[in-house]
Amino acid sequence: MFLWERLLRALGYQRVRQVTFEAQQDLLDAVQILADQERRPAVQVTADLIRQALAQRGAAEFYVDRWQHLTPREQQVAALVCLNYTNRQIAARLSISPDTVKTHVHNLLAKFDLHRKADLRVALSDWDFSAWV
Repeated sequence: MFLWERLLRALGYQRVRQVTFEAQQDLLDAVQILADQERRPAVQVTADLIRQALAQRGAAEFYVDRWQHLTPREQQVAALVCLNYTNRQIAARLSISPDTVKTHVHNLLAKFDLHRKADLRVALSDWDFSAWV
């Protein structure tokens, strides 16, 4: 390792690697159009898009993992919350009290590290809960 590399590493800098990959022409064209619109280099736009995609994928994996750790009843309640049912409607549908629904909602929000039912709806907005109806 060169002396300057050691110095940079000691200062907290990391060596930047050039990453290359092949992509379909229509994808490359779309990135170039976006880069032109934003007046930025296509390399920067590509890096930002990959960073965002990885973050979204990480969040999706987090929510799938959390879903798998819910009880079956919490899953039912979560699905109905995401389908915009009220606590009273959920209680009637599942033959439980509204207070029990409130407890389930509280527990599942804690498991998802969320604060409101609306946050749960947003987090799982691309999930299909139609089978729960």
